[in-house]
Amino acid sequence: MCKQVKLFGLESTILSNQQSLFRLLVTHFPTISVRDWKISSLTGLSGGSYLVECFLPAREVKLIARADGNAQTALYVDRKKEARILQQLRAYSFTPQVIGRNSQWLLLGWCEGQHPDNNTFLLPSYQCELANIVTQLHCAPLLGYHLQLRNEISHYGYLIDKKRLSPRWKKLHRHFTSASFPKMLKLAPAHMDIHAKNIICTSTGQLMLLDWEYAANTDIAFSLETYFQFNGLTDIQRDFFLRQYCDVHGAYRDKQQLAKSCQSWAPWVKYMTLMWYEVQWNESQSIDFLVHSQLLRQYFGLIG
Repeated sequence: MCKQVKLFGLESTILSNQQSLFRLLVTHFPTISVRDWKISSLTGLSGGSYLVECFLPAREVKLIARADGNAQTALYVDRKKEARILQQLRAYSFTPQVIGRNSQWLLLGWCEGQHPDNNTFLLPSYQCELANIVTQLHCAPLLGYHLQLRNEISHYGYLIDKKRLSPRWKKLHRHFTSASFPKMLKLAPAHMDIHAKNIICTSTGQLMLLDWEYAANTDIAFSLETYFQFNGLTDIQRDFFLRQYCDVHGAYRDKQQLAKSCQSWAPWVKYMTLMWYEVQWNESQSIDFLVHSQLLRQYFGLIG
């Protein structure tokens, strides 16, 4: 019966652990036959996420299935951690609902809505709404997980293509695995991967954040600098966001101090991101990841 599930061309690329997913679906939807589920891949740089749908005359169900396999482990992703964080944040309207989990899959409720285009995302009104959400998150009780940045960078270092490591790069890597971190301003829960593709606007105008796989407690300045860099915010746009965050929502008392602290974290964000791209390159051999990381390699003087 399981062989009849509709995989829509994904048979050769996913679901070596499909039986585990089907068992999870049966556990939470016992009245729906396995052959009535339709599975299709969702785009995303981290991979491992699938749309799971069922359309019956009396019932429609849409879910997100997030794999917990070797590809995710390589990127320092842990679905057990993700599920627990979402459970802790379930009272907040900007988080997806956890349906269930086993050792290989995390099932989430589907979030219906539209991603903003880049122009909409950068509008002051949209940034105001995001500043409000980030404030709520940064003021929430601490999560059960701290971001282990040094461990994450070290983990990535074991998984990149060692042939690409020049003497300068090796020295740089030793620095980021041993140097002291910038002074922490405030430890708080953070999403750590906010960008337009991880945001949807529902039919009621509510913004929701998707893909919580990198969420953890970390310094607010590191979290904000990550957000600024991932989205290419200009100095003016950064200042506007920090004014909303500090002066409007009162998330931190000193905007100038916070802005300075964000800048002190900038090299750490860049190196973490560079190493993430390098792991993706080594795992997939997709040239896109080298294209994405080119400016970062230039920043650290690793080209030529």
